[in-house]
Amino acid sequence: MNDPRAGRRGLRRDHPGFFWGTLVLAVLLLGAAGVVASRVPRYRSETEYFNQRLTAAQRATRDSLLAAQQKRTQLAVAVLRRDMRIRSLETKKRHLAIVLDDSVLELRQGVATLRRARLTIGADSIIRAPDGRTWRLVRPVGERKVAQKQTSPAYVVPEWVYVSRGQPVPAEGERRVPGGLGRYVLRLDDGTEIYSQPSAGPLKDLVKPGAFMAQARDLAAIFDAVGQDTPVYIY
Repeated sequence: MNDPRAGRRGLRRDHPGFFWGTLVLAVLLLGAAGVVASRVPRYRSETEYFNQRLTAAQRATRDSLLAAQQKRTQLAVAVLRRDMRIRSLETKKRHLAIVLDDSVLELRQGVATLRRARLTIGADSIIRAPDGRTWRLVRPVGERKVAQKQTSPAYVVPEWVYVSRGQPVPAEGERRVPGGLGRYVLRLDDGTEIYSQPSAGPLKDLVKPGAFMAQARDLAAIFDAVGQDTPVYIY
């Protein structure tokens, strides 16, 4: 049996520069990580301290800057949604349009609407785990494409579903649910899912945040009429 200690001694003897350089680098990285971790509480307390020291005028200025930034973001989203609506009306190809304000999915050929499905839209969500992991699930806006079509696929329920319910996360094999996203699933090129309501699994009573759910009978005809790379305009 090979002795790992002998291997380390051989590496140190044959390549002393590499051995000691790697060792020093590892020590420096561990030290830097420890320093950052030790300073996080101090950074938080300093932030809280400075916030408390702000005058009313300074807080008003800060809040007005944040509000202005939020308005700019809202304006940019509004412009993007308008552009997507125009592009959907101008294209001659068969495509899908998701109208967020009306909660509908439409199959269109040019300006003609061929099929329509009522949607339940998952709300934007930020889920934080006790260990610091964070999931940000946001409804998309813009142009996408159909990347994948699946019928009754087995679905591995994401960890955040259990975290959001305060439940322990099972092993991956135990989270695999046949038909966990219903009978029909359209997966877009950014990972967004348009799916039919499942009858089993933890998502049967929960609309996946940032996703779009329809009744199976409504999604069936649309599912058969689209293919990979079909444009999807979300506005």
